[in-house]
Order: sequence, then structure tokens, then C-alpha cells
Amino acid sequence: MELTTAMLADGAQQAPSGKLYILGGQWDRLTVPNFPTQHPTMAVVVVLRVEYSEALDRHQLEIELTLDGEAKEPKATAQFITGHAPGQVRGTPSFVPLALTFNNLIFETPGRYEWVIRTDGEVRGRVPVEVVQGDIGAMPMIPGMPSTPPVS
Repeated sequence: MELTTAMLADGAQQAPSGKLYILGGQWDRLTVPNFPTQHPTMAVVVVLRVEYSEALDRHQLEIELTLDGEAKEPKATAQFITGHAPGQVRGTPSFVPLALTFNNLIFETPGRYEWVIRTDGEVRGRVPVEVVQGDIGAMPMIPGMPSTPPVS
């Protein structure tokens, strides 16, 4: 089994067809006004490649938030069996797209948090999110760009 895709998103849904619909995906930094802070919603999006020989086995999935290697809340666990799609050519892998939404996350302190993704007890990947205190209303300055828009 292999983790082929992993990202954070503002929101994500998995359609019955297996497609993932991702809103505001692929970010790794969260700027908050103060600590502790509560973040309203965050989705962890993953795609697992399951080999043909593994598809009929039951697998354990764990996604856990950590800070400096120490487990924090929340943690999601699930079991899954992929199976073989009708007409699937013998030996071809299956891809399992998943979107897990976590609401009202509490971050007690700033730091580099990571979502650790495990299947069958083995770490398959990590998705970092740096949580920092700062002015969330300020836009970064881009060299060569005026600091205020031109007046017409």
C-alpha cells in the first residue's frame, strides 16, 4: 500500500463515484490572532494506492494530529476493504480517495503540527501545518507592487 496524495484543505467531499471535490486545498500554514485558538474546519485529503493482492484484505487506517511527535486530539480511525471493481484487470491497483473533515480544532500553542497517516500500523505519510500567531488581516508585500492600489 502506498500514500499517493495527501493535503490539507478548507473543505473536501468524496462523491459516491469516488471523485474528490476539494475547496481551498494544499496549504500548510495557519495564522491565528492568539492562543489557544479554535479553527472551524479542516479537511485531510488522502489517496491510497492498494495493490491488487491487498484489495480483499481488511485494512486499518489512522489519521492523528501530532505536535513535536506527541499525539494530540483529534484522531480518526477506520477499517476498510477495497475489493476489486467490475472488469478490473488482474494485477492492477485500486485507488482509495478519502476526505476526512475535522471541525472545531483547538490549537493550544504555536508550532509545527503534523497529521500522521498510518495504514496497518505503518506510517505512510505526514501532512504538516505550521500554526503561528500573527495579524491575519495583513497581506504580504510583493516586491515591485505598490502598497496601496492606484486611485482612479
